[in-house]
Amino acid sequence: MGYDVNNASYQLVQQTGNWLGIRLDIIGGFISAFVAGLALATVKDSFIPAGWVGLALLESQQATNFLKHGVRMVAQVEANMSSVERVLHMSQTIEPEADETTDNDPKQEWPKEGKITVDGATMRYRDGPIVLKKLSFQVEGGQKIGVVGRTGSGKSSLMTSLFRIVELSEGGITIDGIDISQIGTFPLRSKLSIIPQDPTLFSNTVKYNLDPFGESSDEELWDILEKCQLGDVVRNLTNGLDEAVTEGGSNFSQGQRQLLCIARSVLRKPKILVCDEATASIDNETDRLIQLMIRDCFKDATVLTIAHRLGTVMDSDKVLVLDDGKLAEFDRPEKLMKIKGGIFRGMVEANENSEKKK
Repeated sequence: MGYDVNNASYQLVQQTGNWLGIRLDIIGGFISAFVAGLALATVKDSFIPAGWVGLALLESQQATNFLKHGVRMVAQVEANMSSVERVLHMSQTIEPEADETTDNDPKQEWPKEGKITVDGATMRYRDGPIVLKKLSFQVEGGQKIGVVGRTGSGKSSLMTSLFRIVELSEGGITIDGIDISQIGTFPLRSKLSIIPQDPTLFSNTVKYNLDPFGESSDEELWDILEKCQLGDVVRNLTNGLDEAVTEGGSNFSQGQRQLLCIARSVLRKPKILVCDEATASIDNETDRLIQLMIRDCFKDATVLTIAHRLGTVMDSDKVLVLDDGKLAEFDRPEKLMKIKGGIFRGMVEANENSEKKK
């Protein structure tokens, strides 16, 4: 489909150029005919010297090329000016991100508990429809919360709001009693950690991927690798911690790449961790291993897990069920399973039925 659209646009440009070239050639022919006719009409009176007639005929033949070049330059200037318009639009119209630091930034030890309170959170992407609709709930420090919902229910949008990638339109989010919209983005994001669905690795050494700011010693790095069951893997590499990670981490398996991201998060010792479907693209055995790793390494942290496999959140303290940007259910998994016609119960039963069919 993409190739068809590209070829259609390319053919349109070519045909438009041919259309313009024919008409410019006709105009050039009329100019030459006019010069020739004027010279013949005044030949008896020698009104136009022969040299001038020859020069006029020669230039009239070149007029077509000049016209084509002129039209091409005008079109190119007009196309380049669209880039200027975009730059002006981005610099004058688009609202910049909030400041990295402010005078209201909390102390270095914040947050101590990891308590999250969402009060009437409403969010939309630019001028699009509202994706979070007056969402309100509270997570106590150290709780493990599973976030589930059908596609488009607002799971990822909630996490986006927590990191202030997109600002809320209404309502607010507080962490340990501090409104995150009133502080800088650096103290907020440096205290949160995320394990994404697609592990992000840099084209640098293993050490850099674990500790990009160089804040930890090699002993601490090895200790973290042992906790994340990567000690033997890295130790068997030719250069150990200094082994180069290829682009996208292709010299590691999918599970190992995810474990490296977990090790990076463990090293930061965050009080709040977000798992954005971190095990969606790996096998069940590695999924089980990673879930155990997260529970062991982040037992004192508040963990929000966006679930792809519902089995990963069945042992959570609570499950947050979103439906069309609204809070549909929020309670312990065993209580939600007792609700007849409940959304969470329906999702679990549908998942079990699909597994049986396989």
